[in-house]
Amino acid sequence: MERTAVLRRLSWQVATVVSVTPETGSVVTITLDPLDWPSHRAGQHLDVRLTAADGYVAERSYSIASGPGEPVAITVERLEDGEVSPYLTQERRPACCTQPARCQT
Repeated sequence: MERTAVLRRLSWQVATVVSVTPETGSVVTITLDPLDWPSHRAGQHLDVRLTAADGYVAERSYSIASGPGEPVAITVERLEDGEVSPYLTQERRPACCTQPARCQT
């Protein structure tokens, strides 16, 4: 059985949005370029943190939608009453930076 223990301390890091690919009318895949990405495995997820101008913070976890060795990507479905998904699916554009993200198993 493959070990899934985290071998280093998890830390937040800034990631650049490389591409936003529409999948359906309410779903997009966002490819990210984190500054110091250690790689990922099947079954891992990525925590995304957004901070509003007034200091309010919202965090959400998304399953990683790309395979090991591929650029890290998440697929997000817009929820009409959602706090984070409308921003990620409608406002994120390539070359934007997202708030720090971290990978967990």
